[in-house]
Formats: sequence, C-alpha cells, structure tokens
Amino acid sequence: MKLSHYELYDLINRPGPLWLANADLSDVNLRGVNLRGVILSGANLSNVILNNANLSETELSDAILSEGSLIEADLSKSTMIRADLRGANLDGANLSEANLGGAKLNRANLNEANLRDINLRGANLVKVNLTRANLQRANLGGADLSEARLVESNLREAKMIKTILSGANLSKSNLLEADLSKSILLGTDLSKCILSGADLSEGKLTRADLNNADLSNSNLSKADLRGAFLYTANLCDANLSEANLSDVDLGKATYNKATIWPDGFDPEAAEAVFTP
Repeated sequence: MKLSHYELYDLINRPGPLWLANADLSDVNLRGVNLRGVILSGANLSNVILNNANLSETELSDAILSEGSLIEADLSKSTMIRADLRGANLDGANLSEANLGGAKLNRANLNEANLRDINLRGANLVKVNLTRANLQRANLGGADLSEARLVESNLREAKMIKTILSGANLSKSNLLEADLSKSILLGTDLSKCILSGADLSEGKLTRADLNNADLSNSNLSKADLRGAFLYTANLCDANLSEANLSDVDLGKATYNKATIWPDGFDPEAAEAVFTP
C-alpha cells in the first residue's frame, strides 16, 4: 500500500506500537522521525531519507532500503534479516547489536558506522565501504566482503569464520584476537594490521599483503600463504605449522624461539630476522 503524506504523518503521530509491514514508503522524506519499535517488515523504503531518524529496535526484516539515505540514523538492536540495503548511505549510523543476517549491503556506505556486536552472518557486503567502522565482536561468519574497504576499522574479537575477503582493503585495521579461520583472503591488503592473537588457521591468503603486520601469537597453521608478502611482519610466538610458504616474502620479518615453522622450513634462508 502506498501512503499519502497526510496518512503517513497521521500514522507516525499516533501512539504505538505502529504497524507498517509491507507498506510502500519509497521516496519519502522521514528525516529525524522517531520510528523506534515500528514494524516495517517487508516494507518498501527504497530511496527513502531517514537521516538522523530513530529506528532502534525496529523490525525491518525483508524490507527494501536500497539507495536510501540513513546518515547518522539509529538502527541499534533493530532486526533486518535479509533486508536490502544495496547502495544505501549509512555514514555514521548506529547499528550496534542489530541483526542483519543474510542482508544485502553491496556498495553500501558505512563509513565510521557503529556495528559493535552486529550479526552479519551470510550477508552480502561486496564493495561495501566500512572505513573506520567499529565492528568489535561483530559476527561476519560466511559473509562476502570481496573488494570491500575496511581501512582503519576496528574488528577486534570479530568472528569471521569462512568469510570471503578477497581483494578487500583492511590496512591499518585492528583485528586483535579476531577469528578468521578458514576464511578466503586472496590478494587481501592486511598491511600494518594488528593481528596479534588472531586465528587465521586454514585460511587462504595467497598473494595477501601482510607487510608490517603484527602477527604475534597468531595461529596460521595450515594456512595457504603462497606468494604472500610478510616483509617486516612480526611473527614472534606465531604458529605456522603446516602452512604453505611457497614464494612468500619474509624479508626482515621478525620471529623468536617460540615461533613454529613448517617442518623443514629455514626462516634464516628466507631472510627473516631472529629476535631473542
């Protein structure tokens, strides 16, 4: 159903709870409105303007918000399972503790957004912009972040099991104790990242850029690092047992006696530097 501006204004100003499931709100200007707890599942909000709006605890499962403007909107604790946010602008938005499992966020802008404790399992985040976003403890298991931009993002303790990050740029990001086991990071830029204590076991890191990354105490067992760049990386206390290090660049990478290398691998011959 397509609501007139008068009908919409009347509904918004009624005492809640407000039910707008499957409503057509496309191209509507709802800047700054309070829609907290509103039921908008299946609603069409394409090209909507919701800048600075309050959508916390809102039900938006299967809703369409493609190309919408949600700059600095509050979507904390909202439910947006399978929602379509392709091309949406969520610059500075608050999505902490929201559930976006299976959502479509291709090409969306989430620059400096707060996504702490968010659920993005199985979401499509291809070419998304997450520059300087807060993704601490986010669940990105099975999500596709191919060619995504996550420069200087906070991914501390994030769950990224079997996540696709091929061609993504995560340079200078904090991935302290993040779980990236069995993830695909082909050609991924992880330069200058903090990966101390991170789990990259069985990950596919062919041609990944790990220059000057802190991999101390990380788990790289059985990882595929063929052709990867680890120039000046910190590998002290790291576990690289059974890792594939064919054609890897370890020039000036540091390691210590606790570093575990694949059987028969000579780090000195690879120009890595021992640190007492």
